[in-house]
Amino acid sequence: MAPELSNFDYDSTVHQQYSAHNPIDQYVLLAKNAKGAACLELIKQVLEAQGVHVFGELLAMPNIQELQNGPNAGYYHTLNLFAYGTYRQYLENESKLIQLTPAMRRKLQHLTIVSLAIKGKCIPYSELLDELDIKNVRVLEDLIIEAIYADVIHGKIDQKNKQLEVDYAIGRDIRKGNVTEVVSTLQEWSDSCETILSCLETQINRANTEKQKRIKHKEVIEQEIANLKKAIKTQAVESDEAMATDACREVVGGLDLRKKSTKSKSLKGCGKSSSK
Repeated sequence: MAPELSNFDYDSTVHQQYSAHNPIDQYVLLAKNAKGAACLELIKQVLEAQGVHVFGELLAMPNIQELQNGPNAGYYHTLNLFAYGTYRQYLENESKLIQLTPAMRRKLQHLTIVSLAIKGKCIPYSELLDELDIKNVRVLEDLIIEAIYADVIHGKIDQKNKQLEVDYAIGRDIRKGNVTEVVSTLQEWSDSCETILSCLETQINRANTEKQKRIKHKEVIEQEIANLKKAIKTQAVESDEAMATDACREVVGGLDLRKKSTKSKSLKGCGKSSSK
């Protein structure tokens, strides 16, 4: 639900700076000039607005901070609850907070599912029913489907095991006191990534070394095959040459024998003539 700009005093440049990528920005800009009832109306509208799921920037505004110690502290505490709390906490402190509209109630329930998803990717129906104060499983599943379509979470309903399996959930506001914990978690994640990268590099280097060994071994084998082919070819040529030489010798030998035989006959013929 977009804010009703007519309820607030604002500069035209503020409206032009509205960012569709970060919906909370328009409310932060409007809050700079919002006072009294206009400020309270702004909070109600941001709690109902679709696509707005983080509220830290608005909470940090000086005029919003002023509300926590006045007669309208319930508005501040409700906004703070939407930033960091859950639907169960709302029920436990309902008397100190503003009354939620159906749209606000659904949004807080969606945010509660996000908080549960941060603790574990598989959320039992029993836990969801308790935290969301829902008595009927069908109503719970409809709410989950609604959250998925709103792109608040990605996952699937496991009706057989009666649980919600979450693959992705949007981020929520982080309390200042939890920043150190978040930094520590991110550092652990970074260290794990470094370890994995180092392991991958080792495996890549090992694979490259093995590849080079195989390439060299292949080259040696191919060279040996080439040498064998060359040797076999040389032997075949030498064998052909030897056979050709032997054949020539046989031909020459046959010619010599014929010459000798003819000469011998001639000599015999001469001998007979003399005797006569």
